[in-house]
Amino acid sequence: MHAWPLLSRTGVLTTSERDIKTSSRGALYKRRHFPVIRFSRFIRATVAVAAATALMASASSAGAESRVPAPATSVSAVDARPNDGSGYWPDFSNTGYANTPANAGGLGLGAYPGSLTDYAANMSASKPLTLRYPDNSVISFKHFLALKVSIYGDNLTFVGCLFEGTDPNDNLIQIYSDNNIKFLYSTLKPNSYSMPPGNDGTVSSSHSKPGTPFDKSWQLATTMKEAVAVMDHNDIWGNAGLEMVTGFPDRPSTWTNNYIHDMADTSHNVYHHDGIGPQSEGNGGPMIVDHNTLASLGNTNALALQGDGVYDHISFTNNYVSGWGYAVSIGVTDNATNITVTGNIFSAELEQLYGFLYGNIWGGSARGSTWRDNLVQARTGDGNSAFSTADNGKYLWPDGESHTTDYTG
Repeated sequence: MHAWPLLSRTGVLTTSERDIKTSSRGALYKRRHFPVIRFSRFIRATVAVAAATALMASASSAGAESRVPAPATSVSAVDARPNDGSGYWPDFSNTGYANTPANAGGLGLGAYPGSLTDYAANMSASKPLTLRYPDNSVISFKHFLALKVSIYGDNLTFVGCLFEGTDPNDNLIQIYSDNNIKFLYSTLKPNSYSMPPGNDGTVSSSHSKPGTPFDKSWQLATTMKEAVAVMDHNDIWGNAGLEMVTGFPDRPSTWTNNYIHDMADTSHNVYHHDGIGPQSEGNGGPMIVDHNTLASLGNTNALALQGDGVYDHISFTNNYVSGWGYAVSIGVTDNATNITVTGNIFSAELEQLYGFLYGNIWGGSARGSTWRDNLVQARTGDGNSAFSTADNGKYLWPDGESHTTDYTG
């Protein structure tokens, strides 16, 4: 993890995030055992930016088509919250294996049949599982219980599956695929709980610490090779990150309609709490993050692109974001290009340690980037005291402040 200072909304230096990272046994474990692939050998070497842009547009359109339709009388984005009964945002009502509809992902499968099939007899959270599937397999409505699930096979698609286990400081899922992996309407969680501790199903994420205790948690799902993930309508909690490849020019990483919430052990800094990520090298993209709920107490980032290399063609759109340390990090140096941050709801629902955008770093239109139509949501009693009901519905600018007019830089 690259070291950088943390800034408050007022620009005053606070606790260094490096202190959190380096004191974390999980972070040390990852450095020793799971080095991040260096993408600079691959990114933008031979592929034109136009090709990446076209791929991102195509994938974004596909993600929008798979989005659960909002009810005819649905509320607006800024008036809705996960688990408020509206179904506007990804939440317990429309993600995970039990909510798998017919023809999920256009694969022609039936809806969730009411129960899952155990992958094997005598599965245990104290024993690993190794899955080997022929390339291009579709695996549906299976239950995997293990200390660690190692997946072999390329272009695999998991639909309506449950992955659960207990593996503190380690991967619940390790993916050994060369090109692509898909998880659709699947649930990733600790096996000790059916619901996240502190979340009764009426809030986006627990408003109180610690959530899943460290010794009952799992830390990561990790792509061990160069497979790019397509993640759609998944319910993911009780962990501390999703360390997956951030895309290549001809293979964008795509995250749509996921409910990522309730990180583990939020009372301590053993873990650094990342939603999508961490990616600590830079030189990543294209990546599409559209219409997800990214909500949790924690000490780092909902979108954890934490390197000092150049991130390019990252699209972060139409998401519900609340809590974390700095909620969104798109690099730690002001060098990212072609970044799109539009239509997001930055909610004050959950306590937040520092701010919504790491370091208020934003290169703006000079680097092909767009920041538009990002709104603050704030209600009486919310956990983020930096905002009040007077900020509700106002535009959030990259400077971390609310404004009555939209940002145009």
